[in-house]
Amino acid sequence: MSLPIPRRCAAIAAGVILSAFALAASVPVYSQQSSGSAWISLDHRSAAGMSAADAARALAKGSAITQEAAFFGYDLSLPGWQHDQIGCPFMPGDILLQYRRTARNGSLFLFTATVPRGRGRVQVVPVLYGNATPFKTAVGSERSFSVFNRAVPHSIAEKELAPGGSWLRLGLCYTAIAGAESRVPRDTDTNPALVRAPAPTLRISEKSRSTSVSFTDCNAPHQYTVWDLTFDGRGRIVAAGTTSLSDYAARAVNGKAPRQKLLPEPAQPEQKPIPPGVHPKAEPIPQ
Repeated sequence: MSLPIPRRCAAIAAGVILSAFALAASVPVYSQQSSGSAWISLDHRSAAGMSAADAARALAKGSAITQEAAFFGYDLSLPGWQHDQIGCPFMPGDILLQYRRTARNGSLFLFTATVPRGRGRVQVVPVLYGNATPFKTAVGSERSFSVFNRAVPHSIAEKELAPGGSWLRLGLCYTAIAGAESRVPRDTDTNPALVRAPAPTLRISEKSRSTSVSFTDCNAPHQYTVWDLTFDGRGRIVAAGTTSLSDYAARAVNGKAPRQKLLPEPAQPEQKPIPPGVHPKAEPIPQ
């Protein structure tokens, strides 16, 4: 599922940062170092672009996918269903797929599925039913947590949730399971439109033995989503939340620049001329 992306999000390589709050709370804070394109995202492939082995495995598990999807209210026998593969490098035993269908009225049906490459069961996470979310949104749901924690071995998650690890892409694997196609801008500091948007940040709490990952997702025009993910000491995701914020940009009205209202010059005080030979009367000042 491709989402419109604001073009004004620019590119920059982020360095390591340490906030004043982190110094006071003794919580190390790191920013993701990366290079390349203007966006940090996972690899998305259409069904036609999948490898032969993954495509064959998804086809072999077609019946299981259909049954699991039907359990959550999705009818794959209807025309118009398409699926993409999301390349999460931290799920060695599973293939991550996103299924979507646009109805005639334009409403969207969307769910994600993990397909085991070997033995195991297909897992489905419901995301949208005709543009409506399930009883509980996929973000932060127990279902999305359990699917992520089963597909990502804790040994891999623990390794990546470190200053030198790929913790941002690990977080993007969770957002993909929750149905998002996140694209993280490399620059949030120099763009006025993203003044409230945090750079990709890792916070490690020794006290609670937890790790949090936060980042900005430019997923619609004139707005962005801030993701906050929390993992326990074993790399298991235990909390997730999003905050949607609008960016700021000065816009012209009806294609015209804002009118400037000029204030009138203040009136000058009236000057009364003194006739020649007449001197103003001097009043003595009492001593």
